[in-house]
Amino acid sequence: MENSLKVVVVDDNTDYLFTMETFLQRNGFLVHTAEDGQKGLDLIRTEKPDVVLLDVMMESLFSGFEICKKMRTEEELKNIPIIGISGMGDELGINYNEWPDFEYFSPDAFLDKPVDKQRLLALIPETIDKARKRSKRPKWKEKMDEEWAKKASDSD
Repeated sequence: MENSLKVVVVDDNTDYLFTMETFLQRNGFLVHTAEDGQKGLDLIRTEKPDVVLLDVMMESLFSGFEICKKMRTEEELKNIPIIGISGMGDELGINYNEWPDFEYFSPDAFLDKPVDKQRLLALIPETIDKARKRSKRPKWKEKMDEEWAKKASDSD
């Protein structure tokens, strides 16, 4: 996958934004950043990036949870892959990968802070590729998957 991919990074920590922007640009990505949720959502709507790196918990009223939910419900944004990023593992002792909540927060991938930058470089194209394949699935297969998931949860 080419490295001229467009990335939007949304995080309320300006030092983190600068670090990620610099790192990603040095690795060939086109990077746009936003320091709060509303600016991030506006930027995502404008830029239509290949992937969004989204801080989960921000100090602003419009957090990564809300951005993700909004993106998943808007037709133009719903197929843009999201990599959720958070320090909640350190701060709250919560491991998102062990306790995901797909109803409220449904990123395509998740990384804990501090972000392993080499893992991030590998995860970006993987996540974009998976999202592209998912968006090309016929509607009947999506419906079938939903029905199977419902049956599986009912049997638990």
